[in-house]
Amino acid sequence: MMRILCTAALICFAASACSETTQVSDDLQESQTDIANPTGRTERVGSNPGERPVRIGEGGPRFDACQAVGRVAGLRSNQLDVHIAPFDSAKSKDGLSEGQLVYICTRSIDQQWFGIVYDNATASADGENTAPLTDCGVSSPVRSKRNYDGPCKSGWVESTFVKLVAG
Repeated sequence: MMRILCTAALICFAASACSETTQVSDDLQESQTDIANPTGRTERVGSNPGERPVRIGEGGPRFDACQAVGRVAGLRSNQLDVHIAPFDSAKSKDGLSEGQLVYICTRSIDQQWFGIVYDNATASADGENTAPLTDCGVSSPVRSKRNYDGPCKSGWVESTFVKLVAG
C-alpha cells in the first residue's frame, strides 16, 4: 500500500512539474508596468495619449542599447521635428538642428521613422555639432528590451533626415 501511495505521489509531482510554462515574452500584460517604467520614476514615458516610447536593447544583451549614431542632415526647414510616435500626424514635442548628433535605437516597421535618444547639444552654422554626444546611458548593453526613460530626451524623427555616422 505504501508503495502505491509513493508511486501516485511521484506521478502527481512529475505531472505538475511538466505543466509549468517556460515561455518568455517582453509583452506580457502583467510585466508592462515594469518594462515601461523600470526605474519607478513618477514621470512616466508614454503619458501622452498616442505616445509610443522609444525602445532600447532591441539588438540583445551583447550589443549597445542603441546600436547606431546619426547626424541630422538635409533639412528643408530650420529644424527636424521630434514626434511622440512614428507617424506624421503625431504631436511634435521638440526640434533638432542641422548637424545635431542622435543615438538611433529603433526603427518603425516601414523604416520611415527612427526612434532616437538625444541631448540638447547645439550645432554650429556649418552643420557640425559643437559638443560630443552626451552619454545618455545607451552606449553599452542593457539586460533586456525596454522603453527608454532618461536621462536624455527621446522621440521619433523621419529617417530621411538622419544620416548614419557610426554603427
